[in-house]
Amino acid sequence: MPVSRKRKKKSQPGRKLSGPTASKASLAGAFDELFVHRRRLNEHRTALAGDAAGAIVDALIAAAPGWSDDDLEDDLCTRYGAAMIQYEGGAMEDMVNPEDLVGALLAAIDERLHAAAEAGADVAVPRRLLTIVAGVLPFPLSESARDLVAEHVGAREAKLVARGRALTGPVLWARDAYGVRWAVVAPFASAGGPDRWYLWDVDTCGYEVATVYSGFHPSAESALAAWRESVGQAAAGAAALTPLDDKEMLGDLLRGEFESARIGGESQDQYAEFLRSRRLGGTVKDAVRGLHGQASERLTADEAGARFARRLRELGYHDGPVGDGSGGSPAGADELAVEMAESWSPQHHPTLYPFCSPHKVAQIVLHLRGYYQNDFAVEIIAVLPEWIRLLAEHNGMAAELTERCLAYASGDLQFPGILDDRGQPNPMARVTE
Repeated sequence: MPVSRKRKKKSQPGRKLSGPTASKASLAGAFDELFVHRRRLNEHRTALAGDAAGAIVDALIAAAPGWSDDDLEDDLCTRYGAAMIQYEGGAMEDMVNPEDLVGALLAAIDERLHAAAEAGADVAVPRRLLTIVAGVLPFPLSESARDLVAEHVGAREAKLVARGRALTGPVLWARDAYGVRWAVVAPFASAGGPDRWYLWDVDTCGYEVATVYSGFHPSAESALAAWRESVGQAAAGAAALTPLDDKEMLGDLLRGEFESARIGGESQDQYAEFLRSRRLGGTVKDAVRGLHGQASERLTADEAGARFARRLRELGYHDGPVGDGSGGSPAGADELAVEMAESWSPQHHPTLYPFCSPHKVAQIVLHLRGYYQNDFAVEIIAVLPEWIRLLAEHNGMAAELTERCLAYASGDLQFPGILDDRGQPNPMARVTE
């Protein structure tokens, strides 16, 4: 179905200026300058990452004799988060990517291993640290450590590192009353102590599915309690942990390598678990690969758009052709429905798409106002309450929860906690519904 693109806010392409065509020599010179600039930029960022990584490695080596492997791993994650947050919001040339710091950590450990060997010193501590760092790296970053581990440790130890922490029990999950916030909990073996339970707190209200908190807890019950407190009593309701029964849904929630790049707006605590969260998530998904059954409700954007168009026609919206947004002509049912369905998120995850919450409604209002020209934004926000009712009917959402969602449909109420300190939506915000 054709969609009116003139209604949307688009950056205008620059005007083409007439003038002489650039010569091959001048183009070659420009490319040379760009190459030199990128090389210097990479060297600068590598140096920044190297300084941070060296300090982390030296601190961990100093602490290692009195700590367990779990202690070292936890402290590694904490220090990684503290190092990464210093690059957040800084100058572009000083931005160090997660993989840059990982590479610098591995290089620093390799350097200390060779230095110790050349000096005839004990290499047990830096070798132990290497296995711990490699053990938290998710795919594809784990590939960068494989050769280094093979060089410095034995074959048996290398296999254990490649395998990672062992999953010791069933994967459990819970969702809030709205269906937009999920807790995934799984037990993992620890170093000489009781199993530890890892929690992923996953929020599906934004444009991208985001793990807004993750970390170890001493028990499944304490993990669930922490999640319930964050979600809020109204949303958590009677949510309880149950055995995971839908591997497709789990794949939509724990996206692994698709989260390898920063989204923007991450906190220090989120950076601290940036690596480990993805590594353990991969272990969980591998463990349930043979699981059968799809218990979750599904709805695609196309199906939702078609239903909404029919609903709008029943309410008296005309069924004319899609316009171009000019001349002040109001949008028809088809155009409003298509644009609403395409704007609702997460569009490409039918297991997560049909759910609604106050947070999600507040997010969509911000998007509609920011993405569309003012006249069309007013029109589409005006039909947002009916869209909410359509989804509520589809999901069987309680009337009380539906009313809470409708309260944010006009945009008059500001949902707390979803904006950063610059007044922009933060996709990594951990909010209370």
